[in-house]
Amino acid sequence: MNWSASVLTTLSSDTEPTILLTFDSAKYIINAGENTNRAFLQSQQNWKRTRALFFTQIGTQRASGLPGLLMSFADATISKLDIVGPPGLTHFLAAMRMYTYRDTMPVFPVEASWEPNVSADPHPIYQDENIMLFAIPVSPTPLDPSLTVLQNEFQSHESQLKRKRESSPNQPAKRSMISPSSSPDSSSFRELIQQPDFTPDVLFGDGAHSWRKLMVEIMFPGSKEHKNASKKRKALDSRAVGSRSTGKSTSGSKSSKAVKTTQPSTLSENTVPASGPLVPEIIVSAESAPASLNIDDYKRSRLPIGFHKQLPSFTPSTPISTPSHSPTICYVVVGPRVRGKFDIKKAEALGVPFGPLRGQLTKGQTISFSVKVGDEQVERTVRPEECIGESEPPGVVVVLDVPTPSHIKSLISSFANSPFFSKLRSTNPEDHKDYVVRTIFHICGDGVLEDPRYLAFMDGFGTNVQHVVASREHGPDPVTFTSAAFNQLRLNKLDPTMFSIPKFSLSAAKDLTVIPGLPGKTCYMSSNLTIQTRPPGPPVQKASADVGDLFHPSVSSKQIADQHIRHGRQILPLGTGSAIPTKYRNVSSTLIQIPGSGNILLDSGEGTWGQLARQFGTDETSPGTHIHGDHHMGLAKILAQRRSLQPPPAHPLYLVTIRAVHLYLRELSDIQDLGLNDPSDNGIITVMSEALHWRETGAYQTTGMWQIGGDEPWTDYAASRLAARKIFKTVDVYHRTRCYGAVIKHTDDWSIVFSGDTQPTNTLVAAGQRATVLIHEATMADDQVEMAKRKAHSTFGQAVDIGRSMNAEHILLTHFSARYPKVPPSSVNNRPGEGTKEPVIALAFDHANIAIGDMWKMKFYLPAIEQNFSDTVEEDDKEDTNMADIEIDIT
Repeated sequence: MNWSASVLTTLSSDTEPTILLTFDSAKYIINAGENTNRAFLQSQQNWKRTRALFFTQIGTQRASGLPGLLMSFADATISKLDIVGPPGLTHFLAAMRMYTYRDTMPVFPVEASWEPNVSADPHPIYQDENIMLFAIPVSPTPLDPSLTVLQNEFQSHESQLKRKRESSPNQPAKRSMISPSSSPDSSSFRELIQQPDFTPDVLFGDGAHSWRKLMVEIMFPGSKEHKNASKKRKALDSRAVGSRSTGKSTSGSKSSKAVKTTQPSTLSENTVPASGPLVPEIIVSAESAPASLNIDDYKRSRLPIGFHKQLPSFTPSTPISTPSHSPTICYVVVGPRVRGKFDIKKAEALGVPFGPLRGQLTKGQTISFSVKVGDEQVERTVRPEECIGESEPPGVVVVLDVPTPSHIKSLISSFANSPFFSKLRSTNPEDHKDYVVRTIFHICGDGVLEDPRYLAFMDGFGTNVQHVVASREHGPDPVTFTSAAFNQLRLNKLDPTMFSIPKFSLSAAKDLTVIPGLPGKTCYMSSNLTIQTRPPGPPVQKASADVGDLFHPSVSSKQIADQHIRHGRQILPLGTGSAIPTKYRNVSSTLIQIPGSGNILLDSGEGTWGQLARQFGTDETSPGTHIHGDHHMGLAKILAQRRSLQPPPAHPLYLVTIRAVHLYLRELSDIQDLGLNDPSDNGIITVMSEALHWRETGAYQTTGMWQIGGDEPWTDYAASRLAARKIFKTVDVYHRTRCYGAVIKHTDDWSIVFSGDTQPTNTLVAAGQRATVLIHEATMADDQVEMAKRKAHSTFGQAVDIGRSMNAEHILLTHFSARYPKVPPSSVNNRPGEGTKEPVIALAFDHANIAIGDMWKMKFYLPAIEQNFSDTVEEDDKEDTNMADIEIDIT
């Protein structure tokens, strides 16, 4: 059975390392940072037959691409998915419940333990016919007293924040909490969560974990159906085994009953159950839970009470955990053992007859049969090793995630103290008969790779192991999405100011090859690198990736240095696609740059941080219009990157969005510090979209479609009004979920109106009269009016009509369907009737720096842009449009 390990993406400005393990029958993905979905398109690789995802960390670095992958997997009919990761994985998934719902794909999260496993025969955390997966927890160890002080300060700060969590004034006093030792499938737990005044914050321990698992089952209802079918199969198998062994039926026996109570309800047959609670059967009846009035529930069945409330707080139980020193999970992936060849001559000499007995030998079974020896019939026993050659030991791939030098001691101890893992570094030939390490992937933080302890650790695996290293200190920063960059490079000749070249670097800050003591078989982790595990082979760069990269061979660093920098009001589209990314367009995001006033980011779909980094290099108000994932899934990454800035930002960031997005970010903050609780004056200021309504209603709506859905202290109406001042207003628009457009009015008497996702809406016309610029979605072509109506989007013509009705001076069309991965069909060149003042109409393109006063140029550039895209058609571009034909719904 042949298999390989390959690199989809590496460390760069817009990607994190993602590793693929590929078998004929299945594929396994290790880590999925932002842009993983888009990288599959660019690399011409695919995620078909994906069976499981394994995460070394849960947070914006390693897992922020997971929501997009889940939606794509489900819409492309992947039948089942296992997800393995550190503690907090289930919380991370449950936090997505407001915008993720797929009823066709069962999802089974499994959390590794932070406790080191020193068993000589550890149980794999995941196993199927191809691989066994073993988890190794790696925690930071204090190297000096300052780290211990930092830990104590962080824990003290966290305790203060928890004490500050206030109850809603309308919330009843909390009941007794479910204790961690209580059985989560007990009747008391079921009764509690179905009480009319139930809120999830009364749960902790096993009860809280069970609630999170229930949320995941609601997000992926196929998980429950799959689980029930699996339990029935296991029960039948158990009875069948009992009948064969005792000759009696086990129906009604204690052993039969145990099948139901010991099977974890969110584990598939491929995942190995760890200690933890079971999810109880929750039946929500019409009497216990009235029909939801929340528009965000339009596709779901009845939801349990508490679904829209904040998840129970998640507190990592780790030896030491600070924002910059979090533990990780490393993985040992053991491939299949390949049995030796059947020796026909030996079998014939032993008298083994043709037929099933030979098949039993090949399966490792000892057989007995009658054979004639001379004139006598004798009974002969043959063991497999008598006629089958020696089996081939399983190949092993190791993935190590070591963020800081303080993690090295724990990593070394994990291998040294475990009889099982220590064999992987053994020089004893007998140990190599069990497993042979072929490849080790090292994801190293600053200071790790040149640490003498780490170099000695690498060297301990022997000279035949291939080491593949990712380290920002020792790696270049090439452009990942070269198809889009090459088009941008060509357009740069048309207008170097409007179409700037993406920032990149082909040289590393430090030379990897001069590190003293580095093992000889070490290479850098570059995208599209493949290493054959069986049969073993050297690292090979995928040839088609180099052929498809026309950008890097065509650009020079001098071109980037000579680029013009524009000053003044301008609009920078960072993502102009809808629902899913393509090679040429990222999902929704638009940056408004206002000299002297700051920046406004309208939407931040997945990959927005990478787009910013490519635009400005890596050497601030951020609104999200609604809960659909293509508009906000990149927000957490931006907040995390802002939080890590040194020195810290000098000004606050105003986060204007709806409650569901705020809630998601607050729940995510239990896993990773996003700066939401920063007490300084330059932190993040929460602003509710509903509080900035253009009609200035004076209070939130409490019923119907536009109710905010909660009453947490951070939703305070007056506080949001005070924070946002008067330059920013929201407009209710019509989409399939609660959605707001925006009106931005500057004191210099110019304005920008942003539609968000919407059908043609008169409220936007009324609120945005005489706008300087209308940025309006134009998802569908003019011949797709019915489809646009069904999906609650606008056509090109409808968007232009809204701008005309509003008397807008300029109209910028964006949010194009993936059916149009390059240049969408449009009505830009349509001429108005005589005597009619026509607005300036332009199409948005990723990374086009559009000064408001220069927007008229886009109309005249359009023929050249169309010709450019026509000249650079790639063979696989049709796949982008094929993806659009799938009925993808980003809710």
